[in-house]
Amino acid sequence: MSVSTSPGESYGSAQVADSAVVPGRPTRYWIGVLAVILLLTEQSALGFSLFAPALPHVGAEFDTSAVVWVMTAFTLSGAVASPIIGKLADRYGKKKLLVVTAAIGAVGALISATAPTFPILVVGRFLSGVAFACMALGYTLIRDIFPPRLQPISISIANTGVGFVGVVSLLLAGVFLDHFGVRSVFWFAFAFCTVGAVLTALCVPETPIRSKSRIDWLGAALLTAGVFVIMLGLSRSKEWGLADGRTLLCVGVALAGFAAWVWWERRTPEPLIRLDLISHPALRYILIGGGVAYGATTLLASLTPMLLQAPTSTGYGFGLSATHMAGWLLPGQLAIVVSGLIVGATARSIGFRMHLVLGAVLLAVASAVLASIPTAPAVIVVVWVVFGLGCMIYAAVPNLALQVLPETDRAFGSNFVGVSQTMAGTLISTIGFAILAEFVVSSDKGRIAYEADGFRGAFLVAAAAALIGAVVSLAIPRKRTPETALS
Repeated sequence: MSVSTSPGESYGSAQVADSAVVPGRPTRYWIGVLAVILLLTEQSALGFSLFAPALPHVGAEFDTSAVVWVMTAFTLSGAVASPIIGKLADRYGKKKLLVVTAAIGAVGALISATAPTFPILVVGRFLSGVAFACMALGYTLIRDIFPPRLQPISISIANTGVGFVGVVSLLLAGVFLDHFGVRSVFWFAFAFCTVGAVLTALCVPETPIRSKSRIDWLGAALLTAGVFVIMLGLSRSKEWGLADGRTLLCVGVALAGFAAWVWWERRTPEPLIRLDLISHPALRYILIGGGVAYGATTLLASLTPMLLQAPTSTGYGFGLSATHMAGWLLPGQLAIVVSGLIVGATARSIGFRMHLVLGAVLLAVASAVLASIPTAPAVIVVVWVVFGLGCMIYAAVPNLALQVLPETDRAFGSNFVGVSQTMAGTLISTIGFAILAEFVVSSDKGRIAYEADGFRGAFLVAAAAALIGAVVSLAIPRKRTPETALS
């Protein structure tokens, strides 16, 4: 496949366009462009850290225990939309798709902010999840248009910015939820997406690089349908019962959908996801080990704010306001940033494989302690720091994937890893919340509350996922060798 900068020219490398996009621009110009791009690459981080504290408030606002769909719809949409948007960006331009993607995210946030019912809010969140693709689009656009001397530092800043937003957004969520209500977080997301889209359209240059590729629409539809149906069955299992015909029908339809998707992906010339990459043992263990461990982080990040904000009348909750909860979790959020620095500083001495194993073990420990439903504030704070350090898996997994993937397959493989992690996080979160929903009790002021056993079971799901991730990760080869490289 070739790339082109004009109708009559083709090149084998994106770097030929570096000086042709905006020639002679000073460094301060590119700093401004980077600042604008960062507004959009932070969409995925905001999608989690801004809305996880809002889950109890959403449950109270809409009188529902199915709050997991606030996160599930976002991640499901992001996982399926990202590879499609990536291919569209290759064909029509990364800047153009950045603007379109951010606009769709803004529309989704607007729908959620004004939703009269919970299902409409979920529809809005599904549209917002499309903005998940902004991160990959931003990184690749930087690679295409920035001068070579500024590319490494710019991509690094874009990456570390995610941790910073994870810290700040918790505090923002606390202020919005405590003083302006639950809908204010959706209005903030709408404003954030809108400003980012407008500034990108006005200030960011477009890449001249284009490539022609086919879009696997059928593969995307089959994958979305399969995941949606299994999630629907799990989320409704409390009302229907696990052995109910409707639950079993959802499972059967989902399995049939997945089988059809695998059959199609193996036969279409340009699949949504290259399943042949799973045949390589090293990548397979990275996908499984990293995926289930990532799922534990998703479930913990959703459950812990709910535990802390639960009323004291439950016997285990702390009754914290969103602002106070953000203060309690702040050290752990800072530990997430530190964990990335630890991975970078010790990459040569212990390797990314051990980072993944150690991170998964720390996540399992944090989950197990939370499963005991601690009542001491200091324990919660320390456990969340352990969780934050365990998030070193965020940096370990992509680096491991790059070690075993040859250059020609790195784009496909990295995308596959990202989709797999998101899908695993969605599935494990749904399982945890399905258990939690079995223990719903009424609480004061119309809020949905849960028995302690519900949280205990859900945290144990996270602990089991993290432990499985650690064990599977031990099977990853210690170093890349000619025998372990993909062919």
